[in-house]
Amino acid sequence: MEPSWSLHLLSEILAAFSTDDPENLRNVVNRVAESVEAEVAAILHPGGVQCCIGLAASERERLLEQVGSRPEVLHLTAGRLRLYWAPLGGSSLLVVGRLADAFDIEERSLLRAMARSIELSLRMLEAISAERQARLDASYQASHDPLTGLPNRLLVLERLGQWLHHPPADGASHTAVLFIDIDRFKWVNDAHGHAAGDELLVHVSRILQGSVRRDDLVGRLSGDEFIVISRCRGMAPMEELAQRIITAIRRPMRVAGMELSYSASVGISVADALDTPSSLIENADMAMYHAKAMGRGRHCLFDPSMREQARERLALEEALRHGVSHGAIELRLQPIVQLSNRQLVGFEALARWNHPQRGLLEPGAFIAAAEECGLIEEIDLLILQAACQAVGRWQQRPGLQQLRLSVNVSARTLGASNLVERIGPILRSTGIRPTLVSLEITETSLVDDIQLTASTIQGLRELGLKLAIDDFGTGYSSLLYLKRYPVGMLKIDQSFVADLGRDPEDEAIAQAIVSLGRALGVRVVAEGVETATQETRLLEMGCDDGQGYRYGRAQTVDVIERDLLQSGVAEGVTVMV
Repeated sequence: MEPSWSLHLLSEILAAFSTDDPENLRNVVNRVAESVEAEVAAILHPGGVQCCIGLAASERERLLEQVGSRPEVLHLTAGRLRLYWAPLGGSSLLVVGRLADAFDIEERSLLRAMARSIELSLRMLEAISAERQARLDASYQASHDPLTGLPNRLLVLERLGQWLHHPPADGASHTAVLFIDIDRFKWVNDAHGHAAGDELLVHVSRILQGSVRRDDLVGRLSGDEFIVISRCRGMAPMEELAQRIITAIRRPMRVAGMELSYSASVGISVADALDTPSSLIENADMAMYHAKAMGRGRHCLFDPSMREQARERLALEEALRHGVSHGAIELRLQPIVQLSNRQLVGFEALARWNHPQRGLLEPGAFIAAAEECGLIEEIDLLILQAACQAVGRWQQRPGLQQLRLSVNVSARTLGASNLVERIGPILRSTGIRPTLVSLEITETSLVDDIQLTASTIQGLRELGLKLAIDDFGTGYSSLLYLKRYPVGMLKIDQSFVADLGRDPEDEAIAQAIVSLGRALGVRVVAEGVETATQETRLLEMGCDDGQGYRYGRAQTVDVIERDLLQSGVAEGVTVMV
């Protein structure tokens, strides 16, 4: 055998392993067999045959059975196969066989050299493959969400950019973005921990992947925000897709061993010639916030007017943030009277914002913005502190020891994990009697969030506080919740009070609420009482208390102190003595 030929073969082995193409390894093994005029050559490893030429499948099995003893002869149907075994490092072997004479010393030396070259080349290939895989893994991790495996914001923007720069050839389809946000996702983390929140996110990611077409892209932007990119011909298919997603997410799911129901809000935007990936996602995001503002669990299409509204909302939030930090949130107290004798029995605490340009604003003008920008908890507790300070002081006066206080709190405040720890010091420092304080929450919040705030409500119960259900009759309260939790007051919504004496349906609803309150042993307060007719009908129904302009508007602490408590009479309301 020519030395030059051997060197040439060794160089080919090294060159072949510059790539991980499986055919190159097969070619190398084939050339090894050719170099010693052998019919069979194979590379074996502990898991089986890595590469083999010249043997049928059944004969390969027989060869594998003999690995332990490494025989010099293997009997085949075609005859005796002379074998030579050369180590490849570790437990791998190069085995070469031929039907002619046994391999001589020179051939064995050549096969050992070739085995050594193959071993070194395989190691080099493993290192190259490991490095390549590491780069691929790093690239994947940089472009995919580690929890759900979905494309992350970086990859979403890249793919969306490609879609926008390469519109479909037919010119009839448009690129659309659906921005999906899980409603009140924070409640899951607060009530059940982040592991349960992660479980919900993975569940939603699977719902989204199962709802879209094969060519659509599903991604996770951050937190509980997901995105779907799709091609559409008109808005109808996108609205249908959004509704499918909303319906699927609304179905009860098991999270942290509990069956819970959640909703999602979806914003939809369709690209035009001037849109960039970022602007298209921002438009869908704005549409999603409008869907939330309309009541959550629905979808909304982007409209250019939303951008101006977003600017106005941002300006409002900045002004509100400044107002909260500079004492512009003010307390107002509205009297609550006992209908049977018009005696003052308590107050409802209300927030007002003294806006530098727009004057005194009622809650409807800023509470939604406060909830969106995370200021609502601070506002609720500021009002609670001021109201407890005033009413707690008045309770020290003769005849006012039983004066009650109701304070509105948002669902977000009620869901705060440290609410009990923050309220306790307020009650102690102001000296107010906790058993006469009620936290007002809306009926919808009671049903939507009560399971997630059970521990907080238990803590409030231990402080002595009760719950007042505001706007009762407008939602869908569970009677079980009213019985299980410390509800001390039901407030008939003013929409039912307004037409008392004129609308039989409203009268029937108001009467039902009064009867329910009596059955549960809780006080019933009618909101928005303005006329003698309304007052008379409520008295006939057996309603306990009334609140509204007939008994007094919401006033500052100083005005109440001067006109009501010091004089003992104001607007026909008498003070308990």
